[in-house]
Amino acid sequence: MSFGERLKALREDNDEKQKDIAKLLNVSNSMVSFYESEIHFPRDEQYILKIAKHFNVSTDYLFGLTNIPNRKNITTIYNDIEKLSPQAIEQLIDYIQYLKYKDKNAPQK
Repeated sequence: MSFGERLKALREDNDEKQKDIAKLLNVSNSMVSFYESEIHFPRDEQYILKIAKHFNVSTDYLFGLTNIPNRKNITTIYNDIEKLSPQAIEQLIDYIQYLKYKDKNAPQK
């Protein structure tokens, strides 16, 4: 997913209008539309940081570098994994491998 697609999805998932994001960034409604349709890209890094903070996602997520919206979740998961028995960790690794295989072989949308 591209930056524009993620911005639009986050906005819609949070029941916000383009005018809400425009107000947050102090830009016009049409500029937000341009961001979402990828006619323009935010030139000011502060806009990107405001969007990430507003939606509680990482900038890596906004840029499509990860599909994990918030890296804090990774820390929580890692801490939970450390509490598992060695056998449970092995099962988890096997399950992750299965999911990777399943996802790789899934029909593309």
